[in-house]
Amino acid sequence: MRDEALIAGLLAKREELNRENAELRERMAILANDIEAIDRVLDTCGFKGELEGKTPRAARIVLFYRNELRDYLLAELRKSPEPLTARQLACLVCQTEGKDSSDRRLITDVTRRVGSALRKMRASRMIEGERTQAGQVWQPRVSTDT
Repeated sequence: MRDEALIAGLLAKREELNRENAELRERMAILANDIEAIDRVLDTCGFKGELEGKTPRAARIVLFYRNELRDYLLAELRKSPEPLTARQLACLVCQTEGKDSSDRRLITDVTRRVGSALRKMRASRMIEGERTQAGQVWQPRVSTDT
Protein backbone atom coordinates (compact mmCIF):
# COMPACT_ATOMS: atom_id res chain seq x y z
CA MET A 1 0.00 0.00 0.00
CA ARG A 2 2.80 2.40 0.89
CA ASP A 3 4.56 1.54 -2.38
CA GLU A 4 1.51 2.63 -4.39
CA ALA A 5 1.50 6.03 -2.69
CA LEU A 6 5.24 6.35 -3.28
CA ILE A 7 4.86 5.38 -6.95
CA ALA A 8 1.97 7.80 -7.45
CA GLY A 9 4.00 10.59 -5.84
CA LEU A 10 7.06 9.84 -7.95
CA LEU A 11 4.97 9.75 -11.15
CA ALA A 12 3.40 13.09 -10.27
CA LYS A 13 6.83 14.62 -9.54
CA ARG A 14 8.22 13.15 -12.79
CA GLU A 15 5.36 14.69 -14.80
CA GLU A 16 5.90 18.05 -13.08
CA LEU A 17 9.63 17.96 -13.87
CA ASN A 18 8.97 16.97 -17.49
CA ARG A 19 6.57 19.91 -17.85
CA GLU A 20 9.12 22.29 -16.32
CA ASN A 21 11.85 20.86 -18.57
CA ALA A 22 9.71 21.45 -21.69
CA GLU A 23 8.96 25.02 -20.55
CA LEU A 24 12.67 25.71 -20.00
CA ARG A 25 13.58 24.27 -23.42
CA GLU A 26 10.96 26.48 -25.03
CA ARG A 27 12.27 29.52 -23.13
CA MET A 28 15.87 28.67 -24.18
CA ALA A 29 14.80 28.42 -27.83
CA ILE A 30 13.10 31.82 -27.59
CA LEU A 31 16.19 33.37 -26.00
CA ALA A 32 18.49 31.80 -28.62
CA ASN A 33 16.31 33.23 -31.39
CA ASP A 34 16.37 36.67 -29.74
CA ILE A 35 20.17 36.58 -29.39
CA GLU A 36 20.52 35.52 -33.02
CA ALA A 37 18.25 38.41 -34.09
CA ILE A 38 20.36 40.88 -32.10
CA ASP A 39 23.52 39.44 -33.71
CA ARG A 40 22.01 40.00 -37.18
CA VAL A 41 21.16 43.61 -36.30
CA LEU A 42 24.70 44.15 -34.97
CA ASP A 43 26.09 42.74 -38.25
CA THR A 44 23.80 45.02 -40.25
CA CYS A 45 24.95 48.04 -38.22
CA GLY A 46 28.56 47.21 -39.02
CA PHE A 47 29.75 45.73 -35.72
CA LYS A 48 33.03 43.88 -36.38
CA GLY A 49 33.99 42.70 -32.88
CA GLU A 50 33.92 39.20 -31.47
CA LEU A 51 30.73 38.12 -29.76
CA GLU A 52 30.82 35.33 -27.20
CA GLY A 53 28.73 32.35 -28.30
CA LYS A 54 27.90 33.78 -31.71
CA THR A 55 26.88 31.10 -34.16
CA PRO A 56 28.01 31.48 -37.74
CA ARG A 57 25.18 32.32 -40.14
CA ALA A 58 24.40 29.64 -42.65
CA ALA A 59 22.05 30.25 -45.54
CA ARG A 60 20.10 27.03 -45.20
CA ILE A 61 20.84 23.47 -44.36
CA VAL A 62 21.24 21.43 -47.52
CA LEU A 63 19.79 18.03 -46.75
CA PHE A 64 18.93 16.94 -50.27
CA TYR A 65 20.01 17.93 -53.72
CA ARG A 66 17.94 18.13 -56.89
CA ASN A 67 15.10 15.57 -56.89
CA GLU A 68 16.56 13.66 -53.93
CA LEU A 69 13.88 14.89 -51.53
CA ARG A 70 11.12 14.01 -53.99
CA ASP A 71 12.54 10.52 -54.53
CA TYR A 72 13.03 10.00 -50.80
CA LEU A 73 9.47 11.10 -49.97
CA LEU A 74 7.98 8.90 -52.67
CA ALA A 75 9.96 5.89 -51.40
CA GLU A 76 8.87 6.52 -47.80
CA LEU A 77 5.22 6.91 -48.80
CA ARG A 78 5.38 3.65 -50.76
CA LYS A 79 6.95 1.82 -47.79
CA SER A 80 4.39 3.09 -45.30
CA PRO A 81 1.23 1.01 -44.79
CA GLU A 82 -0.78 4.17 -44.02
CA PRO A 83 -0.79 7.78 -45.28
CA LEU A 84 1.71 10.12 -43.58
CA THR A 85 1.66 13.81 -42.67
CA ALA A 86 4.35 16.26 -43.77
CA ARG A 87 5.57 16.45 -40.16
CA GLN A 88 5.91 12.66 -39.92
CA LEU A 89 7.86 12.67 -43.17
CA ALA A 90 10.03 15.56 -41.89
CA CYS A 91 10.86 13.53 -38.76
CA LEU A 92 11.86 10.60 -41.00
CA VAL A 93 14.08 12.95 -43.02
CA CYS A 94 15.78 14.18 -39.85
CA GLN A 95 16.29 10.64 -38.55
CA THR A 96 17.75 9.55 -41.90
CA GLU A 97 20.14 12.50 -41.92
CA GLY A 98 21.11 12.00 -38.27
CA LYS A 99 19.70 15.39 -37.25
CA ASP A 100 18.11 16.18 -33.88
CA SER A 101 14.38 15.60 -34.38
CA SER A 102 13.63 17.41 -31.09
CA ASP A 103 14.94 20.69 -32.56
CA ARG A 104 11.68 22.53 -33.22
CA ARG A 105 13.25 25.06 -35.54
CA LEU A 106 14.84 22.36 -37.69
CA ILE A 107 11.64 20.28 -37.79
CA THR A 108 9.63 23.37 -38.76
CA ASP A 109 12.08 24.20 -41.56
CA VAL A 110 12.17 20.62 -42.85
CA THR A 111 8.36 20.30 -42.58
CA ARG A 112 7.98 23.45 -44.67
CA ARG A 113 10.28 22.04 -47.36
CA VAL A 114 8.61 18.62 -47.27
CA GLY A 115 5.17 20.21 -47.55
CA SER A 116 6.27 22.24 -50.55
CA ALA A 117 7.74 19.16 -52.22
CA LEU A 118 4.55 17.18 -51.51
CA ARG A 119 2.35 19.87 -53.07
CA LYS A 120 4.54 19.88 -56.19
CA MET A 121 4.36 16.09 -56.31
CA ARG A 122 0.55 16.25 -56.04
CA ALA A 123 0.48 18.75 -58.91
CA SER A 124 2.58 16.28 -60.93
CA ARG A 125 0.04 13.56 -60.02
CA MET A 126 2.66 11.40 -58.28
CA ILE A 127 0.86 11.38 -54.92
CA GLU A 128 -2.52 12.30 -53.52
CA GLY A 129 -3.43 14.13 -50.38
CA GLU A 130 -6.45 13.94 -48.14
CA ARG A 131 -7.59 16.19 -45.30
CA THR A 132 -8.26 14.19 -42.10
CA GLN A 133 -8.56 14.93 -38.40
CA ALA A 134 -4.80 14.38 -38.14
CA GLY A 135 -4.30 17.04 -40.82
CA GLN A 136 -3.26 16.66 -44.43
CA VAL A 137 -2.06 13.12 -45.10
CA TRP A 138 -0.26 11.92 -48.18
CA GLN A 139 -0.01 8.62 -50.01
CA PRO A 140 1.28 7.42 -53.37
CA ARG A 141 -1.17 7.80 -56.20
CA VAL A 142 -2.79 4.53 -57.16
CA SER A 143 -2.38 4.10 -60.90
CA THR A 144 -5.67 3.47 -62.73
CA ASP A 145 -4.01 3.04 -66.12
CA THR A 146 -4.93 -0.40 -67.35
